Amino acid sequence: MMSCLLRMMVIVLCGGSLAGVSHAHGTHSDLMKLVDDQLAREPRNGELWYRRAELDLEHGDWAETLRDLEKTEECAPGKFPVLWVKGQVLDAENKPEEAKGVLDTFLSGNPTHWAALASRARVETKLGLHEKAVLDYTAALANNREAEPDLVQETAACLAANGHDDEAIRVLEAGLKRLGAIPSLQIKVIEVEVNARRYDAALARVAMIEKSAPRPEPWMVQRAGILIRAERPREARATWESLLSHLQSLPDAERGSHAMSVFARQARTAIASLDSSTARSNPFASPNP
Repeated sequence: MMSCLLRMMVIVLCGGSLAGVSHAHGTHSDLMKLVDDQLAREPRNGELWYRRAELDLEHGDWAETLRDLEKTEECAPGKFPVLWVKGQVLDAENKPEEAKGVLDTFLSGNPTHWAALASRARVETKLGLHEKAVLDYTAALANNREAEPDLVQETAACLAANGHDDEAIRVLEAGLKRLGAIPSLQIKVIEVEVNARRYDAALARVAMIEKSAPRPEPWMVQRAGILIRAERPREARATWESLLSHLQSLPDAERGSHAMSVFARQARTAIASLDSSTARSNPFASPNP
């Protein structure tokens, strides 16, 4: 999906306004027409060719992207990060080795370009160069103090996948502090803690989030799942029972909603599964200790 920033840059660059684009954000063809109309008047404008290449890239038109990058360099040599965009095209075309070579060249002259560092990290991950990817993701984040949740999560995922759990958690906690309670980051930090077998830390985090969450039910489900991973079936069963009791306390209309019905069905299925497992492991054990 095209970024709002790129859309606005295209519109401003072309001397247009939002009125010239379809309602909301404008389609790819609307924005491309704005650029093409301006290029008809300014065919040697390198910035317009570069913006056109960006539009091509987002639309998946790789050949067109490369052609527009050539025109960019012809009209404005060295003024735009052409090699970075070319590296993204090569990556998208499943040519990671070539992509890395191009990105290496670009970054040799632009070592703090955070987006290119992130692009190279993705390529390095594909090539199995995991520690290099860790370094590039970390550098990308360090050079982008306004990083969006996607980059924070990508960086943390790479760190955790390569055994740097403490650093992954630190990155996610810093992101949550700066960006607020982003659900994707909350879920990721819990995932990292659970995979690192830090069950108590994950459970404490879930409890804290649940207190301020607009709906507690998803976090009750999350807590039960962590307890299962931690091999604490009695506590897991108690959590599922607590969820059912909570659902029963809701007003009829709310309790009968699709989402609440799914939670109730999930809880009953989980309890039955836990009771079955208990019966198989100890036929004399009570199904409800």
